[in-house]
Amino acid sequence: MENLTNTVMCRVLGPIEIEIGGVAIDLRAPRPRQLLAALSFAAGSPVSNEVLAEYLWGRAALDQPGANVRVVVHRLRAALGPHSGRLLQLDRCGYRLLLASEQTDHGQFTELVAAGLRALVDGRAAEAVDTLRASLALWRGQPWAELGDSPELLGARAKLLELRELAIEELQAARLASGDTAAAVAALSEAVIQAPYRERRWELLVVALFRSGRQADALAELRKVRRLLMDEIGVEPGPALRDLERRLLDHDPGLLLRDTSIRTAASRATGTLVRGFRTYPAARQAS
Repeated sequence: MENLTNTVMCRVLGPIEIEIGGVAIDLRAPRPRQLLAALSFAAGSPVSNEVLAEYLWGRAALDQPGANVRVVVHRLRAALGPHSGRLLQLDRCGYRLLLASEQTDHGQFTELVAAGLRALVDGRAAEAVDTLRASLALWRGQPWAELGDSPELLGARAKLLELRELAIEELQAARLASGDTAAAVAALSEAVIQAPYRERRWELLVVALFRSGRQADALAELRKVRRLLMDEIGVEPGPALRDLERRLLDHDPGLLLRDTSIRTAASRATGTLVRGFRTYPAARQAS
C-alpha cells in the first residue's frame, strides 16, 4: 500500500489546497474547503462536531451539529477519493485529519526557517540564502484564509506571520554574509517601507549601504529611522541601532566583515524559533 506521507500535501499558507499523489484535488465548494481548513488547523488532533459546525456556519445555533457536519464530511470524502479513509478519520465525538508536519506547507515552512537560521549561525551563508528563500516561496496568502478570526486562529496566524517577517530579514542577513550586498540593499530598501517599525531591517540596510561604500547614505537612513520612530510612536531607536550608529561614526572596520554582527542576530532569531514557532497551533479540540 502506498505511503501517504510521501503522497499527500496540504497547503494552508494561502487558499487551501491538497494534493494526493501529485494530483490537486478539486475543492471548489466552500464548505468542504472550510472543513479541510479547520481539520488541518487542528494538526492531527480530534475536533468536535460542535467546533466544526461553528467553523462552518458561524455561531448560529444548530439543532443537530453532528448531522450537519456529517453531510460536509461526506462531500469532502468524495473529493479526496480512495485515500479519504486513512486521511479523514472519525473520532468518538468528531473528526481528525491525519497529516504529519512535513505534509503541510506551514510545517515545512517552520522547519526550513529553522534550518536556514542554523546554517547562518554556522557560517554557511549560501545554504542559508537558498533555504530561507525556499521557505518564503511557500507563501501564497493569508494562512487558513477560509476560516474566520477566532482568537485561536488570530494567534496562530500572528505567529506564522511573525516568523515570515523574521525569515525575510534573516534572508537579507544571509545575503550580506555571503557577499551579495547589492541584492541585500535592493531588498532591504523595499522591506523598510513595507514594515517601517521593524528595526532589524533598518540595521541590515545601514550595514549593507556601508559595505557598498555608501557611508553618507547609511547615516541618512539612521537619521530617517530615528525621526520615524520619534515622530510616529515617540520612542528612541533600540540599542542595536544606537550601537550601529556609534560604530559607523567611528569607522569601525568590523562592519566591513561579512558576518561579524550577523550571526548574533541570527542566534537570537533561532532561540525565538525554538521557543515559540516549531509547534503546531493549539486549535480547539474535542474534549
